[in-house]
Amino acid sequence: MSSIKAASRETISLQLKSLLIYDFLRSYNLFEKYVRNAFEASLPTLSTSTMQQMYFLLGGRIGTYIEYQGPCIKLTSISYKDDEQFKNFSVNQIVRLFKVSHCIEAFEFEIVSLQRPRTSYPFIDCAVKLINMRNKLAHELEELHFKDSDLIELLSLDNIRKEPFELLQNYDIGNLDDSTKYIASNIIYMRRLIQHLEEIIR
Repeated sequence: MSSIKAASRETISLQLKSLLIYDFLRSYNLFEKYVRNAFEASLPTLSTSTMQQMYFLLGGRIGTYIEYQGPCIKLTSISYKDDEQFKNFSVNQIVRLFKVSHCIEAFEFEIVSLQRPRTSYPFIDCAVKLINMRNKLAHELEELHFKDSDLIELLSLDNIRKEPFELLQNYDIGNLDDSTKYIASNIIYMRRLIQHLEEIIR
C-alpha cells in the first residue's frame, strides 16, 4: 500500500490560485450580467444626445467576417431598432463609455474600503480594474503580474480570512502567494459590487 505524499507549500499555493481564478471568473460572469442588466434598465432614462451617440457608435461597429464555405469575406449588417438594447456592446465598452459621461445613475455609487473606512472606491473605477484582471487571467497565466490598475485594494490576510470562500474549505489561507491575494481581494470587492447592483435592479 503506497503512502500519501504530503503536498509541498508551492503545490498548495498553486492549488489555491487555481481555485481562486475559477472563483474570480465565475463571479465575473455574474458581475457582467448585472452590469448589462443595469445598463439596459437605464436606457429609457438616457438623454436624446446620449442615445444618438450610442447609435453612432453602434453603426461604427460594422465590420467583416469570414464565410468559410467559399471562402469569402462578408460585411456584417446592423438593423435599426426603436428598442435597441445594444447587445453588441461589450461590458468593457459600456463601462468605459459611461466612465466619461456619468449619465447612468445605477453606476454612480461607491463602496467603502474594508481596511480604511474613510476611503471609498467609485463603481466605474472598480469595474475597470476587474476587467483588467479578467483580461490578464484569460491571457497571461504563465507570467501573471498584477499592477495597481488591476487591483481595487489589496486586503490583509485577516480580512481575506473573514470572507467565506466555499472552494477554499480545508485550505490554509496563509499559503496564498502575493498574486493570489490580489485575486482574492478583487473577488471580495466584486461580491459587494454585485450585491449593490442586484439591489438596484430588483
